[in-house]
Amino acid sequence: MATPYITGMTALCLFHPGRTYKPFWHSAGSPDKWIIAGQFYPDTFSFFGDQELIDLSEFFAKWGVDTPICISASYERAVFDILYNYIELKNRVVPNVQPSDVDDVVDFSRVLGWVSEWELSGRLKRGPAMRAWLETKRTW
Repeated sequence: MATPYITGMTALCLFHPGRTYKPFWHSAGSPDKWIIAGQFYPDTFSFFGDQELIDLSEFFAKWGVDTPICISASYERAVFDILYNYIELKNRVVPNVQPSDVDDVVDFSRVLGWVSEWELSGRLKRGPAMRAWLETKRTW
């Protein structure tokens, strides 16, 4: 069974160990509003297994946050999860986040590698659209 984990925009709003910055300045909000893979959001366990998951229990304890889920997608996996949810599954534009919002913290080359690998293996149908989002240049 897949490990429930925090992903999407929520994961991008949390500090991760070993990372100096988080992609979004927003607060992650209340744990009952967090985006959890497998709960109204796709779980990409079939692509990653338990790789790219970060244990945030020490951070949550330090901040006094009481939550049953302390595991988060890495920033890169969270971006993949967003693209997978909106572009691959829903065939929609990604709402509320642009590449330039997060490209200073998220390693897009890793995400591009995953997209290419899984597209070549036939596991993604909308790889070109996912790559197009990742390769969008800053507009300001």
